[in-house]
Amino acid sequence: MLKTNDLTLLYVEDDAALREQFIRVLKPRFRELYAAEDGKQALELYAEHSPDMMIVDINLPYIDGLEVIEKIRKSNENMPIVVMSAYSDQEKLFKAVKLGLSDYLIKPVPLKKLFTVLDSMALKYKNKIDINNLVHLLNDYIWKKEEKELCYRDETISLTKRERMFLEFMMQQLNKVVIFDSITDLIWEDEEYSVAYSSLSHLLKRLRKKLPKELIENIYGEGYRITSGQ
Repeated sequence: MLKTNDLTLLYVEDDAALREQFIRVLKPRFRELYAAEDGKQALELYAEHSPDMMIVDINLPYIDGLEVIEKIRKSNENMPIVVMSAYSDQEKLFKAVKLGLSDYLIKPVPLKKLFTVLDSMALKYKNKIDINNLVHLLNDYIWKKEEKELCYRDETISLTKRERMFLEFMMQQLNKVVIFDSITDLIWEDEEYSVAYSSLSHLLKRLRKKLPKELIENIYGEGYRITSGQ
């Protein structure tokens, strides 16, 4: 099973024949493939599409490959990048290592070797995204930040729009006491205080039927708190 097929790739190569050859074999392996023929175009495509991964030739017209990566690294320190070069230049190799590359491949690169490198890059990238996306709560509950979903093991808990808004807000304040007014102002901003307070009480009553009681703490006289898991 391909590990790259739901990711996007920016491929930068100035040799037209080689670029077309690699586009044919790489395109089916990625959700989207963007191809650039020089460093200037590479930076333009990066700014427009924010690709998940990059393959960059080291010697490019206008802006050299390492300079392209240096510019990208100023705003994105984590994107997997592999450099390909027709020769092994120790000075450039040393500079490339400092840019946090995933690999440095010497041309000609066997396709099997390239696919292995790309799959490894994709797996590490996805694992990092998954770790950053998940908030582990008490009793094996998990909040998925990007999807705005609450899960218990492999099951997604059904939430109403306002329940989701409440939990998303609480996750942003994880381990902190959130006062009543902050919650009601966010979810029932146009309602009178008494109505909003009553609505919040009903929302919490419904949520507690879906969740363990201790997940949402009621801090008497102050507000509510959700605590991360141990």
